[in-house]
Amino acid sequence: MKSFRNTARIGGFLLCLALGPVAGAAGPVVTDVRLGINSGQTRLVLEVSQPVSYKIFMLANPYRVVIDFPALKWKLIRPDRRLSLGVVSSYRYGLFQAGVSRLVIDVKKPVKIRRHQILRPASGREHRFLIDLKAVSESAFKKAKKVFRSKGWRPPNKSVVSERPVPPKPPSRQRHSSAVKRIIMLDPGHGGPDPGAIGSRGLREKIVTLRASNAVRQLLESTGRYRVYMTRYRDTYVPLRKRYQKAQKVGAELFISIHADSHKNRSIRGASVYTLSEKSSDREAGALAARENRSDIIAGVDLSSQSDTVASILIGLRQRDTMNESAIFGEILIRELARDIRVLRNTHRFAGFAVLKSPDTPSVLMELGYLSSPRDENMFRKSAFYKKLAKSIFRSVENYFKRRANLSRS
Repeated sequence: MKSFRNTARIGGFLLCLALGPVAGAAGPVVTDVRLGINSGQTRLVLEVSQPVSYKIFMLANPYRVVIDFPALKWKLIRPDRRLSLGVVSSYRYGLFQAGVSRLVIDVKKPVKIRRHQILRPASGREHRFLIDLKAVSESAFKKAKKVFRSKGWRPPNKSVVSERPVPPKPPSRQRHSSAVKRIIMLDPGHGGPDPGAIGSRGLREKIVTLRASNAVRQLLESTGRYRVYMTRYRDTYVPLRKRYQKAQKVGAELFISIHADSHKNRSIRGASVYTLSEKSSDREAGALAARENRSDIIAGVDLSSQSDTVASILIGLRQRDTMNESAIFGEILIRELARDIRVLRNTHRFAGFAVLKSPDTPSVLMELGYLSSPRDENMFRKSAFYKKLAKSIFRSVENYFKRRANLSRS
């Protein structure tokens, strides 16, 4: 989970990531990314196979420059040579949503954009996108223009987003029949420009969580007793509050957010389960929640207009019963996981995770293990692990709803 602990390493591995084909005809391809200093300004350059439109906007707290492009393929011929230079501390990119690729540049201080443009091919090079950044004072940043659009830029068409259809009306939990499928929402953590934790051999958390979620979904749906949705079905980013809102929209009866952790101690291994609480069960759980709640910042999401930011966890009376149910499912999940995979000693922890904030849906966040552990990273590469994991979660879900059914009859 430590998505931004080692920025240089994250940037390096992300720069080797090919995000997959764009729907339809072949789209623009990025073949090189580089940083340089030009006339005292920090310049970032992308070499791209054809001209592209773009939108640039700047954010504060922390300072970032965010650039959106039409969906790009990233096929770098050679690894990037510099990941931090001048005012740039790091950068990362990925498919932010269907039809839009996002480049997020973290800067060390306030900056202004001195130049941005697409250059025509010259001297055997492809088209180039360049942006020049210059450090300025905070007062100058506040006065500076924050949004820039190239000629031809158009907002993405939301209709291209491929998601499962939403049922017209969620089933009533009070009148649940055995003939009605239980609704589960799986949440593969991170995605797109936010890679999550990265293993020493380059395995990214966002890939592990998507693979795990697909394995669980397939097993649950194969029984015919569950309708399973996912917050994302591909390598895109979904803002934190939209994740639990998706669960509410489909009337989910369980929300399971799937992650993989990282730790400075590479010998630590094992799965763990977290549920929502106003107070953290321990310092490490609190630190983990703080890191997870920064996911939107890492992906370049503008939170300035939100009166209740996802990093703020305010628990009302409406959520008390939901929190109790979450804790009950968490205990069931731990018991079943321990039958098949390694778990931590202090397995069930509590903290203020923004993604678990739904007032109506019992929710847990599970860590499958530690990508910082070479043994766990190797385990995450094997299909046998995902089969065991899916069986553990399946048994947990079955036992949870059996308990609910028994209580309703008593």
